[in-house]
Amino acid sequence: MNYVITTEQLTKKYKKFTSVNNVSLHIRKGSIYGFIGPNGAGKSTTMKMLLGLTAPTKGSFTIDGKHFPDDRLEILKEIGSFIESPSFYANLTGRENLDIIRSAGF
Repeated sequence: MNYVITTEQLTKKYKKFTSVNNVSLHIRKGSIYGFIGPNGAGKSTTMKMLLGLTAPTKGSFTIDGKHFPDDRLEILKEIGSFIESPSFYANLTGRENLDIIRSAGF
């Protein structure tokens, strides 16, 4: 398979709190991958590790065949990021919120 992102047992701990626990992903090049879950599930922390903004406690990852941390600068030259906390309409379902985002062209 041709994967653009792979993680192997990616973990992030803060003292006694485990934010990300043994995440192994294999995301195919050209695919669209939804990274969803409840607050505190570790989504933002995982993304921060993939961007080199915080170091994994254990595990490893590659992006487009480049290994972190050895190829960190090469990885950052090829990707952009924008981690945000978007607002949602509490009176709408998850699907309805996603439809609004999709129709806005994001």
